Amino acid sequence: MDSVSHGSISVLIGFIFIQFYPNVPLVLLLVVMFIFGILVDYDHVFYYKRKYPEIKLWNVPNLIKIYFKTLDDRDEFIYHTWIHEPFGVLVVSGLSYLIFGFTRYPELTILAISCYIGHFLLDLLSGTMKPFAPFNTEIKIEIKILPPNSFTAATISLLAFLIVLIIQLYVGF
Repeated sequence: MDSVSHGSISVLIGFIFIQFYPNVPLVLLLVVMFIFGILVDYDHVFYYKRKYPEIKLWNVPNLIKIYFKTLDDRDEFIYHTWIHEPFGVLVVSGLSYLIFGFTRYPELTILAISCYIGHFLLDLLSGTMKPFAPFNTEIKIEIKILPPNSFTAATISLLAFLIVLIIQLYVGF
């Protein structure tokens, strides 16, 4: 799944989160949503580096250009390292607890884990997963309920957002 879809799901999760934790500063909310919902896809650069060895990993405009060139590539696991698999979810969840659990806003742990699990689920529902990676990469599960493009997932996210908004307005602030 692409960054637009991951971003829209993170915004939806953030909207739900602030209903329960309204005292978290907006800046922290946005940073956590961005890092744990979208930026974790930066591991795609390993694929880009393999396919295009001449690119520089710090040249973000060039990476974006290559991203759009490879958007339709559906080679085996081009977009995943083990961090996008179930073991990676456990590792990232543990790290987010260590990062936020002892701060002034420990509830950001919930947001970070929620955004990352939302990211993981979108990738899972639109592609292939190696459930035992990095320990065993031979076993594969292919679930392609969602197409790998942003329009469908963004539409689903928008509908979910509107439903949550209507419920919120109906129930009250």
